[in-house]
Amino acid sequence: MIALTGAGGFIGSVVLGYLNRQGIKDVYLFDDLSNPTQFKNLVGKQYLGLHSTKEIVSDLKDFECVIHIGANANTLETDWSSIYYTNVVSTRRWHDLCRDNGVPFIFTSSAAIYGNGEGPINQYAFSKLVSEQEITHGLILRLFNVYGPNEYHKGRMASTVFHWHNQLQKESAIKVFENSEQYHRDFVYVEDVARVVLHFVKNYQPGIYDVGTGVATDFLSVSKLITDEIRLINMPDDLRAQYQTYTKANTDPLTEAGFDVASMRTVQAGVSEYLEYLKQGSLY
Repeated sequence: MIALTGAGGFIGSVVLGYLNRQGIKDVYLFDDLSNPTQFKNLVGKQYLGLHSTKEIVSDLKDFECVIHIGANANTLETDWSSIYYTNVVSTRRWHDLCRDNGVPFIFTSSAAIYGNGEGPINQYAFSKLVSEQEITHGLILRLFNVYGPNEYHKGRMASTVFHWHNQLQKESAIKVFENSEQYHRDFVYVEDVARVVLHFVKNYQPGIYDVGTGVATDFLSVSKLITDEIRLINMPDDLRAQYQTYTKANTDPLTEAGFDVASMRTVQAGVSEYLEYLKQGSLY
C-alpha cells in the first residue's frame, strides 16, 4: 500500500492517475479538499480510501511508502502560522512516522528554495527549506515549474499556460509581463513529475533531486507557443518582489538514479499536450 498526501491537488491527483494507469490502486489518500471543486480531480480514479489530513495514520507497517505532496503552495501567502502548520508540521509528522517505522518517505519540495541564488525569497519557499533541513530519513524532490492538467482550482497560482489559454478564449489575445524574455524557467510537465515519483517508489534512493528537464526557456518564447497575439503588461508589485529570474534543474542526480531525463517532454511537446486537455475541458 501507498499513502499519498495532497491527493486531490494538482500534482497529487496526476500522481494518483498515473499510478492507476500503471495498475497501482492500493493507495490511501489524504487531503482536505479545501477547494469545493477539487473532488473532480478524484472522480474516476481508484484508491482504497480518502482521509482528512487530521486522520494521519499511526501504524505504517503495511505501507510500501509515503508520498508527501500535500502543502499550501501559495507563494504569496503571508500568514506564517498557517503555512507553518500546513507545510512544516504536517511534513514533520509524516517524516517522523516513516522514520520510526522504517518506511520510505518521498517529499516534494520546490525549486523555489533556490530563490535567485541566495535562498528563499518568500515564506512558501522558506517552509519547504525548513522541512528539508529536518528530513533525516527520506528522499527529497525539488520540483521546478510544473504545468499540466488538473490545476484549474489553483487560481492565481495556476501556470501561465493555463491563464494564457483562458485569456485567449475570452479576449483573442494574452497578457504577458514586460521583459518576459529575461525571465527563464525550467518547465516540467506534470505527468513527467509523476513518472519520477513512481521511479523512486520502485527504486528508492534517499537523497535530494532536482525535478526538471534541465532546459530553461524564457516566458516570451512559451507564450508564443500559444499565440502571437500578445499584450505586454506590468508585473504586479507583490509578484515582482519575489520573482525568480532564472531556474534550471541539475538533472545529473536524476540520471545517476536511473531515471531517463531525456524521456521528459520538451516545453513545446508538453504545452501542446496540455492545450489539448484545456480545449477538450478534460482532466487527467
